[in-house]
Amino acid sequence: MMKRIVPALLFLFTLSLLPTTLVWAQCTPTVPVGPEFNFQFVDALTKQPITGRFLCLGRKVRIVDRSVPKPANRRNFYKIANPSAACSFAEGDTSVFFTPEREGPLVVSINVNANAGSGSSSGALVVPPAFEVKASPPPTFTLQACGPGTVQVTVTDRTYDSYTVQVGSGPAVAVRSGTQTTFPVTGVTTVTVAGSYVSAELCTNSAQQSFTPLPAPQQPVMQRLAVSGSNTLQFQFAALQPAYTYSLQVADGAAPTGYRTVATVPAAATSYTLAATTPTGCYRLLLTDACQPSTTALSSTNICAVALTATSLDGRNRLTWATSQPGSFVLTRNGQTLRTLPAGTTQYEDPDVTCGEAYTYQLTAVSGSVASVSNEATVTTVSTLAPPAPRLSASFNLRNQVELTAVVPGTPTGGQLTYLRNGSELRTTPNRTLRDSINTLTGSLCYSALFQNACGNRSSSSPTTCPVLLTASSANQEGTLVSLTWTAFQGPDPAVPVSYRVVGLGADGAALGTIAAGTSLAISDLAPLISQQNQQVLRYRIEVTGGGLASPSYSNIATVARALKLFVPTAFTPNGDGLNDVLELKGSYLDNFRFVVIDRNGQEVFKATTRNQTWDGRIGTAAPVPGAYVWRFEANDQANQHVVRQGTVTILR
Repeated sequence: MMKRIVPALLFLFTLSLLPTTLVWAQCTPTVPVGPEFNFQFVDALTKQPITGRFLCLGRKVRIVDRSVPKPANRRNFYKIANPSAACSFAEGDTSVFFTPEREGPLVVSINVNANAGSGSSSGALVVPPAFEVKASPPPTFTLQACGPGTVQVTVTDRTYDSYTVQVGSGPAVAVRSGTQTTFPVTGVTTVTVAGSYVSAELCTNSAQQSFTPLPAPQQPVMQRLAVSGSNTLQFQFAALQPAYTYSLQVADGAAPTGYRTVATVPAAATSYTLAATTPTGCYRLLLTDACQPSTTALSSTNICAVALTATSLDGRNRLTWATSQPGSFVLTRNGQTLRTLPAGTTQYEDPDVTCGEAYTYQLTAVSGSVASVSNEATVTTVSTLAPPAPRLSASFNLRNQVELTAVVPGTPTGGQLTYLRNGSELRTTPNRTLRDSINTLTGSLCYSALFQNACGNRSSSSPTTCPVLLTASSANQEGTLVSLTWTAFQGPDPAVPVSYRVVGLGADGAALGTIAAGTSLAISDLAPLISQQNQQVLRYRIEVTGGGLASPSYSNIATVARALKLFVPTAFTPNGDGLNDVLELKGSYLDNFRFVVIDRNGQEVFKATTRNQTWDGRIGTAAPVPGAYVWRFEANDQANQHVVRQGTVTILR
């Protein structure tokens, strides 16, 4: 540490050299010492003299006697203490090696003993000026891999006076503590930082860290932007690179770069939700490395929010929107695609709506694989315009009830219909169909309807519609000649002509045959139909087409009941000759009857309920008894008439 020590020197009384401990009576040196008491520290590792007044913590040194001249019989005792000089020395203090164990000032006390070999001693206490012990820990620093080919080093250590950074085997570059410094790298993955003092040249140390270079950055891809509610934006994007930093930015002309950062997006995310004051603007995702500001910066293609508004006026919903997003637009209503609109469109009117109903619209701007979805805009349709008049049709069903069907153009549901019969209100209902169970089919029978929509606007009356009223009569007793007449049909479109067709029906309502009647309102030649109707009651209806009808309209069912016919012989001869051997019933429409024969004593001797049952004159197993017998016939015919007939029959030999 010093080539020449010139401490104050105090000559003291003679000390006896004790085998273990030397005690100095007085510790204060007062007399300067010349070159005969000169000492120096030497670094034990490098064997180099220490020229300054600094030692290194934990680094061994050796004390070398540089006295001129140097007495042959002198012994030196050393005490190294902190903070003051030592007053007592031990035999072991003759060691010249020392390792500093703590930082700060350090005082070296040297007991110089002359004549040590004669059994007595005299000497001096030499105390050089204080030294200082410097610590030399490994310097601390942080590493951050930046864009490809760079690494950022920040020395966080404050111990040393100066620092150098060496990347791989490259040159050591001086840096300042606390300053971020970016270095180029080429295939290396280690950084070494060394610290040193200006005066304590030997008190140096270094530390090394490794890092992983970043992969080449990829341009971020924004895939979808959706506006949710009134102030929330939901972003979706392709997978990000974890080694980089991502910023969500909005275009802002007042910002220095033209964009303003609104959020930091985690690199592990594929979606992000942003609460925005107003859901408008164009956004991008910016990739940067962690060493901002940096030249590594890649941005995604802009994706712009779509702001949609909906208003209603006079039964039409008007949609308007604003966006800078390129591409065509897909408009949905209540979750179903309504229309695809070309790029550049800014509004659309939806006419196919019903007054009083609420509709929810959403617009999606589509450009390649990028989609920007607007907010949902809900509007209730309002109007002061009268709705169109309904179209009404009327037709009888098989029960002779009039079924009315109303169609309101452009309004499949909702609103109220008022049905009128012959100008008087029949019923008000939201139903588009109504059944009128009328009690009489005489006179005229005409219907109309009015519609009132959900906004309270009332339509004009529909065209009057009058179903056909049919009457039927028999022209002879046998029912082989039938005459039909009917009223003219009036339909939803009176200007369109109509045509008629006669339909013959079975008892179950199934059509048995038809005859075209053209535009006539009567017909008397029904022989082709009558021949197909092997039934007592003949049933007819008129089928109408034309007149603006979407499907045929039918008249009421008119019937002609033919008389039941019964023939019972007055006599029969059950003698086995094959002629008139049995009593049997003959006639027409004998379906539901009871036939009995009674003898002169009032006893029932034969009964039949079907035409296949015959009587051979026997009573039990007895042979036929000639004579007169009474018969009785009761039936409920197809016309629901109760028929009773009676007479006599005679058994002849």
